[in-house]
Amino acid sequence: MADRSSSSRPPEGRTTPPGASGEGEPVEAPGLGEQFGRTRAALIGLIRSHIDLAKAEFGEIGGEIKRAAALGGTALFLLFLAAVMIILGSLLFAGEALFGSIGWGVLDGALLLIAVCVLLALAIVELSFTRAASALIVAGVVGVVVTGLLVADWQAISQNKPGQPAAWLTAMVAGAVVLGLLGALLASSFGRGAALAGLIVGLVVGALLGVLASAGPGPRVGSALGVAVGLVFWPIVAAVLVFRHGVDFEKLKARFVPMQTIETTKETIEWVREQLPLARKS
Repeated sequence: MADRSSSSRPPEGRTTPPGASGEGEPVEAPGLGEQFGRTRAALIGLIRSHIDLAKAEFGEIGGEIKRAAALGGTALFLLFLAAVMIILGSLLFAGEALFGSIGWGVLDGALLLIAVCVLLALAIVELSFTRAASALIVAGVVGVVVTGLLVADWQAISQNKPGQPAAWLTAMVAGAVVLGLLGALLASSFGRGAALAGLIVGLVVGALLGVLASAGPGPRVGSALGVAVGLVFWPIVAAVLVFRHGVDFEKLKARFVPMQTIETTKETIEWVREQLPLARKS
């Protein structure tokens, strides 16, 4: 039998089986441009996959941040509510325990918070800790005077004897004199006109407190009213101390306006104008 192995071999020069036409073509290696294009496409695909992965991860991180922010904000809000409840509850408890009524706790607590707000506003202008403490001392003295006026036993002082003034008249005169002098003293920093106005206001308020004191409100009510008056006077005296010495508006302006940056910018603009040819010609 003849050896037919040579008949099954492809002809030399052929690298692929013959096509339908019976003729095969050699496969050429890709060129440099084609290889660069394939590499570029693969690199772009890799970069896009990394970008998509980063977007997905940042989306998940953003969701976690939103969740954490919502939970943290809720926690802070609850802490704020707890602080408000503690402050208000303490004020109400103090009013009930010290003055015998929750209403005094509401009144004195509100006056305390308002006084602190006014002091903080004055601190923006020029209120130092020393002036705030001095104002508190003066207001405390006023509160003690008012408390003493209200808790005094005017019935026993006047004794309602013939030739002696009645209890209400004694209390009214004492209150008018004491608070009139205090009002004139506090307002004297603004001049004689202000001192006269302070005297008149003090006389009126003192007379009204004297009438109230003659009814014998008792130690608790008298103390509550004295605390209220002291809390009203505290920010007033602080404002007097601030404006009596005058407010340096230039210093206040320098604290909130970037003057150094403005001046430097102006100098830079002038220097640029000098460097321009048109500016030199003109």
